[in-house]
Amino acid sequence: MKKFKPDFQDIVPFIAFFAIFLFFTIASHSERTGAFRMLTALNLHTILDQTMLTIIVACGTLFVVAQGSIDLSVGVNLALSGVVGMWAANVTGIPFLMIPVSLLAGLVVGAFNGVIVSRFKVPSFMLTLAMLIGVRGLVNYIQTKTHVHRLPDGLLFLNTPLVKTAIFIAIVLVMAYLFEFTKTGRYSKAIGENETAARFVGVPVDKMKIIAFALSGLMAGMGALFYVVTIGSTSQQMGVFLEMRVVMAIFLGGVLVTGGFSARFYKILLGSFSIQIIINGLALINKSDAHISQSVQGLLLLLILLMSSLAGKRRV
Repeated sequence: MKKFKPDFQDIVPFIAFFAIFLFFTIASHSERTGAFRMLTALNLHTILDQTMLTIIVACGTLFVVAQGSIDLSVGVNLALSGVVGMWAANVTGIPFLMIPVSLLAGLVVGAFNGVIVSRFKVPSFMLTLAMLIGVRGLVNYIQTKTHVHRLPDGLLFLNTPLVKTAIFIAIVLVMAYLFEFTKTGRYSKAIGENETAARFVGVPVDKMKIIAFALSGLMAGMGALFYVVTIGSTSQQMGVFLEMRVVMAIFLGGVLVTGGFSARFYKILLGSFSIQIIINGLALINKSDAHISQSVQGLLLLLILLMSSLAGKRRV
């Protein structure tokens, strides 16, 4: 089994991250106050708070990408999980019911994707794209019938900085350990490197695909909780384009589209923060127009993918 060795391909995301951070730090200098607005405590806290959701969802999607697959349904899965969880909490009058219901809903959708991909050999891109379209219609229908629900007062404490940050750190640590130090993570990387060889040496490929998509769905459910707690209610915009943000964070972090041993947990942290720093930095220099932000992110991702691809070919 191929061992991971740091090389230029793994250094590129670090170079990109520090270059982006340094550029916007310098560009955010205020002549009036003499301060670098990027480095203020309030701004750094804002970046962390706005990056949490992307990282949490990416924690699960990374297992899928490591296997050479893709999950484009995480955004709509988050929306469905949040809507169903909030509905259950409000209908029963039991606020904490939202947590298990949201997580279970996300897990079920993810496991369903895994079963279809592994048992029926449906390409993950086509399946999750179909889910993205179909489930969004279901979410809108449910919201139309049940209306928008407000976060129960009993769960408002979850939005306090201390509690929210503690839960976020715990999730990241658990998922990092699962990906880097258990068979689930190692097998996922092995499947991405060579699925046929992985089967030959005894890796339960079909089972691991189901587990990977289930974890992706579970983290989408967890993301739903963070979204609802932060916003305070459900909305029809829940999870819109989140799948693009998550996929971009993974690839911008240096994970190849083929997955394998290029998939490392720290890369989703680098990619997620890089994206948010771009968005935040453009706002600080009064260039926050959507078309500018999207263009910059797209061009940077294209550059990183090109550099990583060339470095990957050089390593072969």
